[in-house]
Amino acid sequence: MAVLPAIAKFPRLPWWPGWPRRQVAALAGARRPRLWHIPPKRVVAWSAISAAPMTVVILVGAYLSYNLHTEIAIGRERIEQTHQVLETLNQLFISLQDAETGQRGFIITGQDGYLAPYVEAVTALAPTLARLRDLTAESTTQSIRIARLETLVDAKLAELGRTIVLRRASGFRTAANDVAGGTGKELMDDVRREVALVGTAERTLLRARQAVAQEREREVIRVGLLIALVSVATRVGLAMLLVRLRKRRAAANLRAALAAAKQMGKS
Repeated sequence: MAVLPAIAKFPRLPWWPGWPRRQVAALAGARRPRLWHIPPKRVVAWSAISAAPMTVVILVGAYLSYNLHTEIAIGRERIEQTHQVLETLNQLFISLQDAETGQRGFIITGQDGYLAPYVEAVTALAPTLARLRDLTAESTTQSIRIARLETLVDAKLAELGRTIVLRRASGFRTAANDVAGGTGKELMDDVRREVALVGTAERTLLRARQAVAQEREREVIRVGLLIALVSVATRVGLAMLLVRLRKRRAAANLRAALAAAKQMGKS
């Protein structure tokens, strides 16, 4: 009777639920799987080639977007500057009207309390004119108009001051006759015309700047859509190229296998 060979008894591994599996595998002498591996060179090359077009698209999109957003920011600053010019111009004319109101009140009543608007306006006009000069310094035409306006304002203030002195020194009738001469009215009309010219020019400039800002915002949208379309087209093109290369490789492998089988058949 044949004797069956003895079955080698392998030592049983200790096991209970608290043990992790990799510790059990280590006790059994099993080889732990590698957590990472170096990809093949062709995979690395293909990844670099496929990433290059997308990188170019992203860089071009970022460059265009940055430039357009910079232009939009500059345009908004210019629009805000134009608003400030119009607001300052309005403040200048209101201050001059307040000065005239105070002068007339004092001439009629002879009471110093009526001069409060005049004093406040005279105090405010100098910094208002300086701010107006600074805001319009970039435009030669507006700078000339502001200089002319400043001359008219100085002449109007001189006329107001002269009538106030006349009222103090010679009384109501003398000051009233000076006002009735029309010099102050003519100066105020000249100031009003110059303010209107500056305001019209600034409002025209404001409309132009707003149109440019709106066009830049539309360009940002168009650039964003273009970059998205180019990105999609690039991804589709890379996918089609990958499929084509895989088909070529599969066909090449098939031809190599057929050639090998044919060679083996001959041998």
